[in-house]
Amino acid sequence: MATTSTPAAAREGLIDQARFRAQTALLGADCKQYLTGPSFQAPDDRDPQQVAGRVPIVSAPVPAGQPAGAIASSPLFRGVRGTISVHPNFFASDPGLPVSPTAAFAPSADQQRTIAILHEIGHLTGREGDHNQDLPRQFEYNATILNLCLARPAVPGPRITGFFCSADELYGHPFNCDLYWEDGTDPDEVQVSSNGSQARRYNDYAHNYVSISGRCDPYQDTYVSISVFDANGRRADATQSGFCPRD
Repeated sequence: MATTSTPAAAREGLIDQARFRAQTALLGADCKQYLTGPSFQAPDDRDPQQVAGRVPIVSAPVPAGQPAGAIASSPLFRGVRGTISVHPNFFASDPGLPVSPTAAFAPSADQQRTIAILHEIGHLTGREGDHNQDLPRQFEYNATILNLCLARPAVPGPRITGFFCSADELYGHPFNCDLYWEDGTDPDEVQVSSNGSQARRYNDYAHNYVSISGRCDPYQDTYVSISVFDANGRRADATQSGFCPRD
């Protein structure tokens, strides 16, 4: 739902933030090249960095003829002489920016606002013409801007969410441990060490799960230590002990 009651100062803050992030994104060569207009445009008018820094960005109602949920609009081919208008949904907690499934990730609200500004900059430079209600083309345009101009959110390192060990009173005291983790970048690797005997493991990396089983050491406290590594070498460690009965 659009936040039409957003205070004026907050609206200005969101606009300034989106402009700054758009200007930062345009420092990337791929992003700038993609949004550069055709050669028949004047140099400043086809340059997305010039447009991003110079055009006014104003809050305005959705103009007639635009979809009710439109986030922003601008005239075509106006370059630095144009204006970007942002509409009530721009200020919503979820602006609802449409992107195609080719997007590398789902954009946050702040990223949606940044894409909306970059989207309109492309119209002003002439890189992208009128969508003429061609929604698939519009969705793909937004996805390309996301893929070229915005960095994928950083993935945190692996984090152990569960590590449980228990032993039976049966002969030889068999034990079993269940390990669960989250985050990290694929592929994962799990290293296990234990002073228990007959240790073996079952790996289900697709679901971030490993099971370790074996028999308790009858002479000393049995332990199981694990380390989870991700593709970037980040790790999470944990140890369980005291779960085996002592004869």
